[in-house]
Amino acid sequence: MTARTVSIGTPFSWLMKAIDVGRRNPRALFGGFAIVVLISMVPSVVQMVLQALLADSPVLMWSLYGLVMLASVLAMPPLTGAAIRLLHACESGQPAAALDVFDGYRDGAFALRMVLTSLLLFAFYLVLMGVLFALLPAKEMMVEIVTRSMATPPGGQPDMTGLDFDPASLPWLFLWLVGSAAVLFTAMHVQLLATTHAALSGQGPLHALLSGITGTLRNILPLTVFTLAMLVIGFVAAFLVMLVLGLLAVVLAMASPVLAGVVLLPVYLATVLLLIVVLYGFYYHAWRGIFGQPAADPMDAIAA
Repeated sequence: MTARTVSIGTPFSWLMKAIDVGRRNPRALFGGFAIVVLISMVPSVVQMVLQALLADSPVLMWSLYGLVMLASVLAMPPLTGAAIRLLHACESGQPAAALDVFDGYRDGAFALRMVLTSLLLFAFYLVLMGVLFALLPAKEMMVEIVTRSMATPPGGQPDMTGLDFDPASLPWLFLWLVGSAAVLFTAMHVQLLATTHAALSGQGPLHALLSGITGTLRNILPLTVFTLAMLVIGFVAAFLVMLVLGLLAVVLAMASPVLAGVVLLPVYLATVLLLIVVLYGFYYHAWRGIFGQPAADPMDAIAA
């Protein structure tokens, strides 16, 4: 598949299609992605349990948590890839059910491809972070700040006495922060396009990564414009949502803290689920627009 270049406004049409992905088979699509969200939360739940049970044995606690994270690294990519295939089935009018997300485990070649793609993307991020660190201005000062902050007990203020601070490095540090943010947002596009490509194209991890890179770079201008617009809109939307939920939490907590948790937890999980479905719906349609044959009616199938 050859990456094509799209117009500057095309990503906004992908977003509109992504918002509409649940209309055709909502039970299968949202049910499948709900399974993915719940399973992805397991490591965090296990961490909290281990912290409560093994607070006096930090070595054992982190060892067990490391094993849980390793299991997650192996378990999540096939599940995520199968969720993307489920989304494709819903959008192309094929039979689909929520439990299809477990099909990724039954197909050994598919599971291996998704795990290797995930590991390759992790290596890609490590290389990027290494390059960004090499370009970091006043890196000795920044490393010392991070080291002192990590050594500070929770709730305390880090001791910055004797820190060698060079005011002349501030403008360069600001430029580095802006450039790093641009690089990391670009890497996010690469990651999600590569993951979608690995799930739907049937091609190997290296080809998926290279396709994600070329697809992103050939469309860097429309993706950048879209990202900047979404940052502004997302900030305003997040502020309003947090304001409403905060006021609701205060009102409910006055009646009962338990009631506040019972009401707000489902709202939080539903919001996360909706955002994840729209996110993957966006990159699914981005993949179709960049690598596949876009269709006016997404009900017709696309050859993977």
